[in-house]
Amino acid sequence: MEVVKTVNGYISGTVLGELGKEVYMFRGIPYAAPPVGDMRWKPPQPVAPWSKIRECTAYSKISPQTEGPFQFKDLEQSEDCLYLNVATPAKSTSEKLPVMVWFHGGGFSNSTGNDPLFNGYRLPQKGIVQVAVTMRLGVIGLMAHPLLSKESPHGVSGNYLFLDQIAALKWVQKNIAAFGGDPGNVTIFGESGGGGKVIGMMASPLAKGLFHRGIIESGGMPHGTPLKTLEERGEQMFARLGVKTLEEARALPWKEIVDASAAFGKELKVFMGMIWDSAVDGWFLQDKAVDVIKAGKHNAVPLIAGGNFGELTFDDPNMGRMSQVIPSYVDMFTGNNKVNVKGYAYIFDQVPAGWKKAGGISVHAIELMYVFGDYDNSSPYGWSLVYNLETASGVTSQDPGLTPVDKKVSENMMAMWAQFARTGDPSVNGLVKWPAYEAATDLYLYITEPLEVKSGFSKVGQD
Repeated sequence: MEVVKTVNGYISGTVLGELGKEVYMFRGIPYAAPPVGDMRWKPPQPVAPWSKIRECTAYSKISPQTEGPFQFKDLEQSEDCLYLNVATPAKSTSEKLPVMVWFHGGGFSNSTGNDPLFNGYRLPQKGIVQVAVTMRLGVIGLMAHPLLSKESPHGVSGNYLFLDQIAALKWVQKNIAAFGGDPGNVTIFGESGGGGKVIGMMASPLAKGLFHRGIIESGGMPHGTPLKTLEERGEQMFARLGVKTLEEARALPWKEIVDASAAFGKELKVFMGMIWDSAVDGWFLQDKAVDVIKAGKHNAVPLIAGGNFGELTFDDPNMGRMSQVIPSYVDMFTGNNKVNVKGYAYIFDQVPAGWKKAGGISVHAIELMYVFGDYDNSSPYGWSLVYNLETASGVTSQDPGLTPVDKKVSENMMAMWAQFARTGDPSVNGLVKWPAYEAATDLYLYITEPLEVKSGFSKVGQD
């Protein structure tokens, strides 16, 4: 499995993991053509095939982005960023393992699918093929403008970030069997802005049939802005950049555009400078994403959704209080129930012993360490990024003080996530019976040690 034949050509990778539990890792696989030059602010286009074996052992450059709490300042940026990474434990193409496609967080403007945390071997060792996607972000991935809409055959603009995701999911449909994955059993999952990206796929008719389950971690905030509003914002951007035509705008260096957008966001005092949103354009989105789901007019798939107790109950000076995601989750479960598709609610509340002793709480993004199996502080960015958020609760040491309890919680979480990807039900024999969410019972799984089924999901963080 170190050499795989994709529809565009052969690729080679590398091997991770322990002897007997090897995972084959392929980094920097192109899923669409580079969106550079005249392709800036256009839907993704097909990849040109290659004839020799393409070495896929190094990550691609990350999407252009401005400063933010999840920025990776030491990683090189480029508009040539439409790549994905695949980690598979399969020894042959006939295994038909469940597939989990990861959409990273950072709002719609920061972070990358190339974070080593999202490309480790521990979750794939649970018997799944793991795919991590990098897509266009911020002003490069979402800007709308009347001139862009005019050149579009659909009369729309913006949403390139989401069109990139759809292109990646189409790549998975065509290629993942070669990695031992089952294209008929694809779970999309994401945290924070990545959860919002999952919601976008559930709400868009363009993504129909491309996935079969969804997991949303701390990312249920509604998104969807009228196309006209975003076009007007695009006109303001052109004025700031001193350009009048698409040719002039596409000739500018991307950094000049990203910096101007960041300054625009600061003036508008928008959280994390996120002035760009998904466009309700009548093509990709018919209405605000959560409203589409609540109405039951979505791509209905079994769904896990939840948040972290600390982020739902604590007023963080950097992130605010994210309790507003809970009503959105309830709306989405309602939409699923309308079409007889199950949803599963959770609240995560595990904090490593060292941080907990110092007053630490289950802040935003902390569950990622457990979902991807970093119970030994082995990823270069993971725990340090969470530490930046943990300081608001009084934590002063970068060492989280991990213990065997954290490994157990992580193993349990990976087992439940992989079981959900396998069957659409996260219950694991001998571990937990996780009840489906119903408004009448309001049940959810409280994830720490031990696991516990509780009532009152809709009320968490609401007082």
